Amino acid sequence: MNSEIVKRLNETLEKFGISKAKASRDMGYSSAILSAYTTGNYSGDLTKLEDNIVRWIARQEQAHSRKRIPIVETTALKQVFNAIELAHTEHDIALIVADAGSSKTTSAKYYADQNENTVIYIAVVAGMNRSMLTKEIARQLGIETNRVPFNSLVQQTAEALAERDSLVILDEADYLKADALEFVRRLVYDLGESGLVLIGLPRLKGMIQNLRNDHRQLESRIGIFLQLEGLTKPDASLIAKSVWEDCPADVISTVYGTAKSDVRQFTKILERLQNTMTQNNLELPTVEAAELASTLVLRRR
Repeated sequence: MNSEIVKRLNETLEKFGISKAKASRDMGYSSAILSAYTTGNYSGDLTKLEDNIVRWIARQEQAHSRKRIPIVETTALKQVFNAIELAHTEHDIALIVADAGSSKTTSAKYYADQNENTVIYIAVVAGMNRSMLTKEIARQLGIETNRVPFNSLVQQTAEALAERDSLVILDEADYLKADALEFVRRLVYDLGESGLVLIGLPRLKGMIQNLRNDHRQLESRIGIFLQLEGLTKPDASLIAKSVWEDCPADVISTVYGTAKSDVRQFTKILERLQNTMTQNNLELPTVEAAELASTLVLRRR
C-alpha cells in the first residue's frame, strides 16, 4: 500500500467534503473496499485500485478548479422573468418560445426558485397526457392521487390552485399531447383561476395556431407572448466577465463566434475553456485556449 496515495486520498475527501461512500461509487467500488484499503487490509489488485484512486483524485482537482458559471441577469432572463411574473400577478396565460439553448429553461427555473411556495414547475416529458399532467400538478400541491377518480382529482386540484396565488409553468410544453395542451388551460386557468406559462420551441406557437388542432380557446386566452431571439454579444460579455472579471474582449468574441446566439453552447465552451486553462496553467483565458475549447463542441448550423 502506497502511504502517499492514502494521504492524498484522505486530503481530497476532506478538502472537497466528499464521503468515502460517494468516492467509492465514483470509482466503481464498494465502500467496504475503500475502507479496507485506507486501513491497510485490502487483499485485491492493489495496483489497479491505486491507479483508479489517483485518476479519481485528478478528476476531483480538475472539476473543483473550475469556477461555477453563475446565473447572470441577461436581457433574455429579464424578459422571461418579467413575462412569467406578469402571468403570475395577473393570473394570465403566457406563451414563451425560443430555439434550444436560449436560456428559457434557466430563466423559468430561476423564477420558480424565487417563488417556490406558489409556483409549480413541470418539465414536460414526451407524450405527457392530461391524466399524467393532472397527477403531477396534484402531487406538487400535496394532494393524494392514488386510486382517486380522475374527475374528483381534477376538482380537488382546481380548488387547491384557486385557494392560493398559484402559477403553473410547463417547460417544453410542445411535448404535451394535444388533449393535455387544451386541458391544462381548462384546469389551471379556467377552473383553477391561476396563471399558466407555456414554454417551448417555436413550433409550440404553430401547434396552438394550427386550426386543425382546435386550440382556439387556448389561443384566445393567451395574454402574454414572448419570442426570444437568443444570446446577444453584450450579454455574452456579461456571462464571461462573471467568471473572469478581466476576460479579454477578443476571447469573448472568439467564443461568441462559435456559440452565436446559443446561451447553452456559450456556457459549455466556457466550461471547456476552464479545463484547457487548468491543463496549461493559465490564469486568464487566451484566444488560443478559447479556439481549442471551441473545437470540443458540436457547432450549430
